[in-house]
Amino acid sequence: MMHAIHLLRSVNMNLLPILAELLRCANVTNAAKRLHLTQSTVSGSLRQLREIFNDDLLVQRGRDMILTEKASRLIPEVERIMELAGRLFYTDAFDPSTAENQFRIATADYVSALVTSRLGATLQAEAPTVTLTLTPTPGTSAKELRIGTLDLIICPNRRANWQACGISDDDPEFGHEVFMRDQWVAIQWAGHQARGSALTMDDYFSRRHVMYCRTDGQDTIEQETLAQLNVRQRTQFQVPYFTLLPQLVTGSDLIGLVPRSLALHYSALFQLDVFDPPFELPPLDLVMIWSRKREEHADLLWLRQIVRQVASDVD
Repeated sequence: MMHAIHLLRSVNMNLLPILAELLRCANVTNAAKRLHLTQSTVSGSLRQLREIFNDDLLVQRGRDMILTEKASRLIPEVERIMELAGRLFYTDAFDPSTAENQFRIATADYVSALVTSRLGATLQAEAPTVTLTLTPTPGTSAKELRIGTLDLIICPNRRANWQACGISDDDPEFGHEVFMRDQWVAIQWAGHQARGSALTMDDYFSRRHVMYCRTDGQDTIEQETLAQLNVRQRTQFQVPYFTLLPQLVTGSDLIGLVPRSLALHYSALFQLDVFDPPFELPPLDLVMIWSRKREEHADLLWLRQIVRQVASDVD
């Protein structure tokens, strides 16, 4: 025990979260951004860590940095220490009016657009010193939830989306809640001569389309529905972000399929004609996912409540 105490006193414990982030992303610049530190600070910390472990930890391979063998072996131990530290120093007291928490939510682009447009006023009024970072939903999201570097995932409640985050939908490590149901609508430029509501199935599929496609190759709800209908669609653009569709249909004869909340959000800005497509699609349920180890923490209870509040304000 005394040896461990002396060892801890000899090490700068501020290096621990920097080490954890460097092991996670293997990139000094990205680690600095995620930790809200300067690149020079992280570079200096990496030099200290190399001396402590007597190992390079990160080495250059072409344009990228990769972890050394020793660094790779450190990952599970560092993740465990970060989790234990979070439990040890956690306090249940949380006052949003004075809190300085830095929350991180991984979510889809269109959810980010809706959240940021409505959450700004809420944070200004209730939590002026709280910061919120919205990030995409990469495959490392599950790991980040476990170690506490990510607070919440928001994604469609579909198995493919859960798996893209590295989580199975029956994993006992994670809690979840479906908090919003969205519907699919079609959009076109409001200046188009044919009103969308008057389009028949033949009219709809004779037009050119812009389509959201997943970057992992998995089928979207739209693609699954088209396959079930056994119809071919003239798709001119395939894009990885829903928020691009309103821009692409504006001034053209293109049609796109988007969540209703997004269409209404952008309808005035881009002069959109929003209408029901001439076929049925399943609803789009959005789910919040979190680590059960932290689900009763007062700050995260508050965060989930704020997300529910924002969702209830969506038309």
